[in-house]
Amino acid sequence: MQRRMARVYVLYTRDHESTLVRALQRLGVLHIEPVTELPTRALAPSRHELEGLLLKVRGLQEILAFTPSPLLPSPSEGRGAGGEGERRGEGPGVKVWLDPQEIHDLEERVRPLIAERRQVQERLDAATRLEEILQVTERLLSEISHPPGWELLVGLGGSEISSGEIVQFLQKNLPGRCVVRAHALPQERCALMVSVDSEYAPAVREYLEAKGIRPLAWPAHIPSDTPLPEAIALLKRDLAEGPARLREIERTLAELGHAHSPHLLALERALGNRIAQLDALAQFGYTDYTLVIAGWLPADEYEPFAQRLREQFPGIVVRPDPQPASSEEIPVALKNTNWSRPYELFLSIMGVPRYGTIDPVPFVSFFFPLFFGTIVGDIGYGAVIGLVGLWLRRRFAHAELAKNAGQIAMHCAISTIFFGAIFAELFGFILPYPHFKRGEQTNELLLFCVALGATQIFLGFVLGAINALRERHKKHALAKLAALGALVGLGLSVGALAGQLPEVFKTPSFALLAVAIVLLVMSEGPIGVLELVSYVGNILSYARLMGFGLVGLKIAELINEAGHALHNVFLAVLIGIVAHAANIGLAIFESTVQSARLHYVEFFQKFLELGGRKYEPFREI
Repeated sequence: MQRRMARVYVLYTRDHESTLVRALQRLGVLHIEPVTELPTRALAPSRHELEGLLLKVRGLQEILAFTPSPLLPSPSEGRGAGGEGERRGEGPGVKVWLDPQEIHDLEERVRPLIAERRQVQERLDAATRLEEILQVTERLLSEISHPPGWELLVGLGGSEISSGEIVQFLQKNLPGRCVVRAHALPQERCALMVSVDSEYAPAVREYLEAKGIRPLAWPAHIPSDTPLPEAIALLKRDLAEGPARLREIERTLAELGHAHSPHLLALERALGNRIAQLDALAQFGYTDYTLVIAGWLPADEYEPFAQRLREQFPGIVVRPDPQPASSEEIPVALKNTNWSRPYELFLSIMGVPRYGTIDPVPFVSFFFPLFFGTIVGDIGYGAVIGLVGLWLRRRFAHAELAKNAGQIAMHCAISTIFFGAIFAELFGFILPYPHFKRGEQTNELLLFCVALGATQIFLGFVLGAINALRERHKKHALAKLAALGALVGLGLSVGALAGQLPEVFKTPSFALLAVAIVLLVMSEGPIGVLELVSYVGNILSYARLMGFGLVGLKIAELINEAGHALHNVFLAVLIGIVAHAANIGLAIFESTVQSARLHYVEFFQKFLELGGRKYEPFREI
């Protein structure tokens, strides 16, 4: 649900602005708005310096593989009046840590380690790529004679190269002037080493290149004129010493991260808070001696907010604004129960509802697990989904998105187990007790799903009418109620004509349908009548709950039948686990997508009005 908001003004003397802005940040309830009626101040020049320092801090955290710990104190803890940081005006929690020299010193310790790590890694990667060629080259080097004044040429060829032909040609045309060795490499490549008299080396090099033999290229850190034995020795040393040196560097960085992580976390928070304070000061209005602050807060927070400020700042003026404001001006703050709050995720994808309209989150928190359970409807699948949700909540306790997803999964698991008990399904097996056979009683299941859809669609029209009345759009409210009446009248008429309802329903249902159509034409014109067809399609769209549920059931039954046909318990269990895990994953995906679609496409379009502004209180990080 939406919280009722109140606009307030705060007036105080300019010489206490730093203390006041810190107090507002600690209270953390005021959504600050710019005061356009009075002169404002430009952003403080120190903001750019603080932003640069904050970037350095975050860069160090990333380099040092920094992970915040929930046990680390927040900047607000241990805050004392008159601390060094506050005396210098750097904001709460900064204290002596706002010394750029300390960050500079830490950077100077980290920078050479990072440069060396990159250099060692590059050398190790290069040596690893050449490791196989090094082994072959070293072997060929031990087999070939290399008299003084001769040059060593090493080249690589592809599958189209005939090494035997090259060897025969060189030995035939340069007898006693060269020694040639070739060795096959994987992927139909070959390595060729030629020891040749320096006088003939240029001609041999040109001949090899003409035959497609590429000279062996050493990594950039090895000079091109390095003798072959020395180059091989350098690369072998990189292979031998590189991993150990990388581990040593990583250990040193980890030690630095462990030693400095509380410091960096506190500094990051303090810098972020101070930057936010400077941004807030730029939105205040100023006269010669006073400052004016305007903003919004939940109405039930006004009295504690005003009392705290009056206690801390004698003579301060805190007043609510009695003037009405449009719904576009007022920020929206949602207040939902612990059960409903995770479902705000569905609303955040679309935007913020306008102030004063109905919050759809409580309705999503009821219908989404209901739809999910109707589709999956298996006790075993529900238990597995519940365990996945519990794991997400515990494993990602500090990641809001994963935590909410885990909570929603647990809700869906409860619904899935409930419907699984009704359907008597356990991993595709039908349990032997009286139950609803959804694989056979398809007509009843279809009626249930359509009725469930009609309930949600009717609720959507009622909520749409309420929203319209709140915004004083009586004609729009009449259209919503007329569409609802037309759908009810149409449904009763069809039921009476089909003999599913008593004869007595005929006349009232026809009368209701006629009156609703007249009202619909009056409020929306002929297009309103044409839209009735789409509304009927919206309701019938909920039949997908049955369709996807039956598909999942048949897949589970086929998995069990395939395992039974193997006549091997171990193999049947193994295949069953893998196949059912895949079917559970498919069920989670399809159920989530289809349940969300019914809300976004069928339900929300009947009443949800977006375009609101999110309530973003000025608070500490």
